[in-house]
Amino acid sequence: MTTTAETRQSIEASGAPPRSRVYAQLAVAYSFPGTSFYAGVKDGLMSTELSAALTRLPYRLRISDLSWRAPSTYDEMQTEYIRLFQVGGRQGPPCSLHAGHHTGDRIRTLQNLIRFYDYFGFRVVECVMPDHFPVQLEFMSELSADRSLDPASIRRAQADFLRTHLAWAEGLARLLAGGSPHPFYRSLTLLTGRFIAADRRFISQAIGGGQHAEQ
Repeated sequence: MTTTAETRQSIEASGAPPRSRVYAQLAVAYSFPGTSFYAGVKDGLMSTELSAALTRLPYRLRISDLSWRAPSTYDEMQTEYIRLFQVGGRQGPPCSLHAGHHTGDRIRTLQNLIRFYDYFGFRVVECVMPDHFPVQLEFMSELSADRSLDPASIRRAQADFLRTHLAWAEGLARLLAGGSPHPFYRSLTLLTGRFIAADRRFISQAIGGGQHAEQ
């Protein structure tokens, strides 16, 4: 398991479906930014690739309000990521990217995630916590691309993971708002919350045989 640009490249090379691509691209976006990621944001490649995957989703998702203006320098992006997601002020970052900090029982969250990952053969690299948001996004990317199991079983697994482990992320923009984030991260969190909420409803309705409308 990786949470770098290699994830996005491998998913795209495999011909993965759009939902899988979006999750993979978001996993990269929420990982600590490298120079290649910053370059992709700066020259518009990141927003172009993400928009292309979003427009191919099996449901309609509003993306017209997105702003992808990059921080002025790579150092500014690094500093902003650290401030918003890792260190912050005396009370910590405005929005930790570890799910256990939002569930009220991190030990139980970690245990449940490990069981989920183990069941599907998903391995987390050493020194990376299982509840780190990019790890969860990458897991959903792989799960939504998995064609080895019965489609109904895969849909139920995705619905369970979204409901149990990613519901907190639907409020990312609200959690981050108090930190006065750079427009790039504000737009990213707004899109992420909207996407996860819409994807959860899509999977739930797919299990029930319903139709999904624009979000």
